[in-house]
Amino acid sequence: MQNMVTKVELPEEVNEAIKSAVLNTLEEVKIADRSSDFPLYMNKKQTAKYLGVAPNTLSNWVVSNKIPYKQIGGTYRFNRNELDKFMATK
Repeated sequence: MQNMVTKVELPEEVNEAIKSAVLNTLEEVKIADRSSDFPLYMNKKQTAKYLGVAPNTLSNWVVSNKIPYKQIGGTYRFNRNELDKFMATK
């Protein structure tokens, strides 16, 4: 028995849709993989690193209430799941 290979030409729109879907899925996997390196509740330093922003930027977001956080005394805690939702809307 011989192996037969059939080549199918798809319309450019279909190729682009497939390419876009694959790239989106790869980005989602990359984000999910990165999340496992960080605890569910993070301090400011961990949060800035997780979001890929400067600590000053994070502090500005906190002062202006642009980012979800909890303050316990003088300590700030950031929930990773809430941060993901926050960043998805930006």
